[in-house]
Formats: sequence, structure tokens, C-alpha cells
Amino acid sequence: MDQKDQEILEELMLNGKARISRISKKLALPMSTVHHRIMKMEQTGIIKRYSAVPDYRKVGLPVSAYLLINVEYAGKFSQEDVAREVRKLPNVLEVNIVSGDIDMIARVRGKDVEDLSKTVIERVRNIKGVAKTITSFVMKEIES
Repeated sequence: MDQKDQEILEELMLNGKARISRISKKLALPMSTVHHRIMKMEQTGIIKRYSAVPDYRKVGLPVSAYLLINVEYAGKFSQEDVAREVRKLPNVLEVNIVSGDIDMIARVRGKDVEDLSKTVIERVRNIKGVAKTITSFVMKEIES
């Protein structure tokens, strides 16, 4: 991947629906070159998928939180088993296994604090292997 591929990728990361003609014009590259490079990045797995990023307020999920989770290692479940179960829950956007005192961090959204509390208390804490949770509500989101 060279500098031009990186520039094309950055444009697509900002707007996955960006037209090849717009990228071509902005980067001063022929449209065929941009198209070829995008196809190559897709084929080699550099670009894994395209996705939509919703306005969570407009879809009824304005409240966001990070859920810090510790795993009970005395049980039969691995970190990855627990992480997969957490990720299956509605409104869980992302789960990452991390280093340090916390085993994993999940990003969750809900319609209000009560909705997120219900997710944590009734769903996450009932997953076998979850030992402890700490919830940090997002007070303000900074967008690019």
C-alpha cells in the first residue's frame, strides 16, 4: 500500500459512498486508477466492508456508555467466549479485549440511562463468566 492508496482509503473512510470521480478530482488521479486501486484494496482485504454510521439521536439511541467488564476465570469461560456473548446483545456496538486491570470494554447505546442500566443489570451481568462491570456514561461526544 503506497501513499496514493492511503489517500484513497482516507477519503473512503470519511465517506464510504464517495464517488470515484470526486476522489479522482480531489487527489488529481485518473478515475480508472482510483477505481483499480479501490478494487485491489477490496480484493486484498485492506477494505473489509462498507458501512453506514447512523445519527444515533435520530434512531432513538442518544445515550452512550462504555462498559468495563472483568471475567470470572474460575469458570469454564474464556475472555473470548464472554466477549462474543456480550457482542450478541442488542445495542452493544463494539467489544474489545484489552490489557490492564479490565478484561474488556464494550461500547453500548440506549434510549436513556434507564435503558442502558437495564442492558447492564439484566443482560450483561447475567452472562456466564461476567464477574464485574463498571459503566461510564458518555457526557459529550466529539465528532470529527
